[in-house]
Amino acid sequence: MADSEAKGIRSWRLLRTGHGQPAYNLSCDEALLRSENDRPALRLYGWRPAALSLGYFQPREPFVRPAALAGVEIVRRQTGGGAIYHDDELTFCVVATPGRDGYPSDTIAAYRRIHELLIEALGSLGAELSFRGEEAPLSVRPRDASMCFDDHTSMDLVDAQGRKVVGSAQRRSDGRVLHHGSIPLSVPLLSPDAGSVGLAAGRAVTWEEAADAVEMTFRISLCGGGLIPDALSAMESEGTKIVMAKPNKR
Repeated sequence: MADSEAKGIRSWRLLRTGHGQPAYNLSCDEALLRSENDRPALRLYGWRPAALSLGYFQPREPFVRPAALAGVEIVRRQTGGGAIYHDDELTFCVVATPGRDGYPSDTIAAYRRIHELLIEALGSLGAELSFRGEEAPLSVRPRDASMCFDDHTSMDLVDAQGRKVVGSAQRRSDGRVLHHGSIPLSVPLLSPDAGSVGLAAGRAVTWEEAADAVEMTFRISLCGGGLIPDALSAMESEGTKIVMAKPNKR
């Protein structure tokens, strides 16, 4: 048994699943949250084709026309917050047990820790980001038709011009947490006032560059038991299919 295992610090799973269909992406996140494997996991993925995801509590109707004009489908997240246009972006998903394996037990501390890691990772690409800070509320209940990157909280990561570049959300269930977020590499079509990694870095940043930077930072600064490449188990793959088959009633 490795020393880290003996101390109760487990290795993390790394799942770089690439660009996936919208319904698959969010169903996979949910399946990992419900998985029989309770090891912490970092999943990195992208979107193909583009999509508009709604926060768990948002009504669908206000977004039907914008989605149609943009030529994208609407999907719904398990987490709250405003709507997000997903296209040229890196999406991260952390599934962990609060208070174990480096993931903080406190909700706010967890946001801070994950976003600190993203500041470090994206800074290595030339994108200098910071917390928006105390001039913004700690959290907001988005307006029915609001976009995530048009709402602001103190935990958001912004560029030097105050444009939002990273937002994330959590869902806690049965002693585990799903913490995922959007990192636009270029400015999202439906949030033209938002920032992006590319804008902050002053150059085009590829999905692979961003994923490599986030993976390396998590490996060094969070995953004390190691970050080991992995794939979905048969049960997790089946769970993803089951979630995808659920009717969307909202």
